Amino acid sequence: MSLGNNEPSFFGNALIGACCAIGTSVPISAYLAAFIGDTYFVRVMVYGLILLWVISGAITIFFKTYRSETKKLSLRFMILWFLSVWLWPLLLIFGQKRQ
Repeated sequence: MSLGNNEPSFFGNALIGACCAIGTSVPISAYLAAFIGDTYFVRVMVYGLILLWVISGAITIFFKTYRSETKKLSLRFMILWFLSVWLWPLLLIFGQKRQ
């Protein structure tokens, strides 16, 4: 008789949400960089910094939530992840105050 594994999966909904949020942020970052930058160098720097911000947010939020993520995949779940990776410092600040 085998015992059930009660540990949360690393490859669960949180990983799917983080990957989808990054995937949808790539074209938005490109549009923002094209809107802000006049020269190629400025566009590249803005695009790179925005992507660095989003990827850092996705990694941070993923490691804070993957153990307790129980929501099923839905459009609301994806929108929540998308907003979370853009606003991740606010989530960390308010999350620490709540604990």
